[in-house]
Amino acid sequence: MTELLQIAKSKFKWAIRIAGGTTLKLVMNASPYRLEQGCELGFGPSAYDRMAEVILAFHEQGQDILFSYTNWDSELDPHKAHMIEEAARNFHSDAVSDPELEISQRVKEVLLNHYAPERDPNHNSVLMDQLFAYFREVPYDELNEELLQKIGSAVHSMQTVYTLEDCKEDTQAFVKSRLVDTNTTWLLPYERPGYLKNIMWYRVNTKEEILQSFELNDWWFSCVIVNPHTPVGQYAFFLNYTEEHGEERDGMVLYISTNTPDYFKESIVPRLKIVLGDSLEIVE
Repeated sequence: MTELLQIAKSKFKWAIRIAGGTTLKLVMNASPYRLEQGCELGFGPSAYDRMAEVILAFHEQGQDILFSYTNWDSELDPHKAHMIEEAARNFHSDAVSDPELEISQRVKEVLLNHYAPERDPNHNSVLMDQLFAYFREVPYDELNEELLQKIGSAVHSMQTVYTLEDCKEDTQAFVKSRLVDTNTTWLLPYERPGYLKNIMWYRVNTKEEILQSFELNDWWFSCVIVNPHTPVGQYAFFLNYTEEHGEERDGMVLYISTNTPDYFKESIVPRLKIVLGDSLEIVE
């Protein structure tokens, strides 16, 4: 009963926030600082323009805005085996998004190679369709384990991005053409994962470039504001945009790290007030 009351209170608080208008909350009595947002203002493409303006509020002329792109080592990923198993199970239950049917075609090829390796996929589409239908009809637990491993690996490889080379060519070109440094400097507040390969830092100093980065890369971003030719660890600001859920907040949060808190309060906060207007609440 207590848990149900807590859930009800949480939903009630969230309903009040929505009904009364969403407030952006800049929490100054925490380290790092936090800019909290409601989901409807800080989730997805609707937030792109606002977040680009927020990032630019931290930027001084002559400084660089460096976004990060993290490359991971797939062979060292401790979650890979579980993800492959889940990929096979989810695909079998038709729970994998596949609008272009590219994953389905790859699975058909795996099925043909498993049951009739001597057959050419280019000339056996009918058989491949039959095998695919059979795969979906048979209960998951009755399917061959080796086959499920092959299918899970195929689906996982098409769904998962480990390195920039796994991305589309326009994303690769965007990052590589703006690349400033590649290193293993880990700035996030939790332990560096063991399967980190490296981090690519690329320059996006204009609003148009920031918006393009959101579109091509990821709007859950990490970036540094840094002087040119300065190691990323010696940043003026480190911004980390992520999602959080809890009783008191539910939505996107921008974490703000800096070694110059007085400068942040005197120079950056007034700019944020201009960008965010009356929707910004400051907690000190």
